[in-house]
Amino acid sequence: MLTVTITNTIMSKTRNAGGGGIPPSNTVAPVISGSSTIGSTLSSTTGTWVGDPVITYSYQWKRAGVDIVGETNSTYVLVAADYNQAITCEVTATNAFGAASATSNSIIATATAPVNTVAPVISGTAVVGQTLSSTTGTWTGAPTPTYAYQWKRNGSNIASATSSTYTLVQADATFAITCAVTATNIAGSAEATSNSLTITDADAQSVITAIESTGVTLTTTQKNACNQLIVDLKGFGIWTKMKALYGFLGGTAGAHKWNWKDPQDTNAAFRLVFNGGWTHSVTGALPNGTNAYADSFLNTQTHLSLNSGHLSYYSRLNTISGSYIEIGSLRPTPDSYTAIIINGFGLGYLGRINNGGAYDNIANADSRGFYLTNRTASNIIKLQKNGTVVVNGTAASNATSNINIYLGAANNSGITQYYTNRECAFSSIGDGLTGTEAANFYTAVNAYQVALSRNV
Repeated sequence: MLTVTITNTIMSKTRNAGGGGIPPSNTVAPVISGSSTIGSTLSSTTGTWVGDPVITYSYQWKRAGVDIVGETNSTYVLVAADYNQAITCEVTATNAFGAASATSNSIIATATAPVNTVAPVISGTAVVGQTLSSTTGTWTGAPTPTYAYQWKRNGSNIASATSSTYTLVQADATFAITCAVTATNIAGSAEATSNSLTITDADAQSVITAIESTGVTLTTTQKNACNQLIVDLKGFGIWTKMKALYGFLGGTAGAHKWNWKDPQDTNAAFRLVFNGGWTHSVTGALPNGTNAYADSFLNTQTHLSLNSGHLSYYSRLNTISGSYIEIGSLRPTPDSYTAIIINGFGLGYLGRINNGGAYDNIANADSRGFYLTNRTASNIIKLQKNGTVVVNGTAASNATSNINIYLGAANNSGITQYYTNRECAFSSIGDGLTGTEAANFYTAVNAYQVALSRNV
């Protein structure tokens, strides 16, 4: 009898030629999940594998099928370079009998354009010469935006002012300064504008600080008027010609005493000392016409030139009879005049008056307004009222007065005379002005009075 032996070989899995193990084999692909937006974190599963002995796993993230260097963890943060690219994760399973890889699904990386949620903020001292700084503000957007800055003066770009800080220059005075921040990423860009700061001239700030140190609180309108006047005078080239400028801002003697060219509380700085009866208010300083005067401590011989100088006085009250001197010194030895005389016997300035027009009586029905007496040549002298020449004469080149100039009266070699009762809303002492400068001076001073609602 024939006997047949059948051997059943059961091979449930392909084994290594050496026997005893099964290399890894993927049955379910890895899966990556998470937001596709740049900046988000993706995670990858290992997928499902069979194999024996125990399998270990490693990861390699890929961008458009190319390995991303160094990205070998189970998680990956999307970066800008991934934008609009297919991101996958390759999982490699390894055991003692072999290794195999499987690739995940792909995610196309996306981005969102910047959107401003909190506006930029500029901070710092809004005075010429100081440095302002701007924040970026708060933005959404992926990837994180980069930021660019553009400082603006009254809405117009300031050339080369493109960093997060900006040092204020004279051209900024009286203007609104802002900073526009532009946020940009690969999905787009957007702009947001900061708060606005109105810039104060450094000299104007010194005046404001001095006035407020006396306990007076200036209004925004008053501060702006001070600021604009000084900026205008600088723009017209007149500021440097001033020795003393009294704007009579605020409503007290302490507020009115300051020389705006040098706001220090000393005689050497030509600050005013009021004597006799004065009434101080926001409209100006009103002398009583009988014993009121203010010593400027500015000696014409010491501080002014013989043939170059000016005086100004803004009169807010009208008087049409009598002889009054609004500001000046007169009749020292040798004979000379440094004065503005309204409704009186004429005009003298830095020299003895000669016939030829300078004695013309300038009395009229209304003597209110801005008076400027000016000399720019050895024998030419002019007096203007509200920008119009009312006296045009000659004066000899005698020595200048060796005494201080008074406001509200005349200093006659130490004897106070010719008291006026006109309220003063502005006065100045300085070098001679050209015709154009004189016209511009009136424009600036009148604008100042208009801003304070005290022009006449």
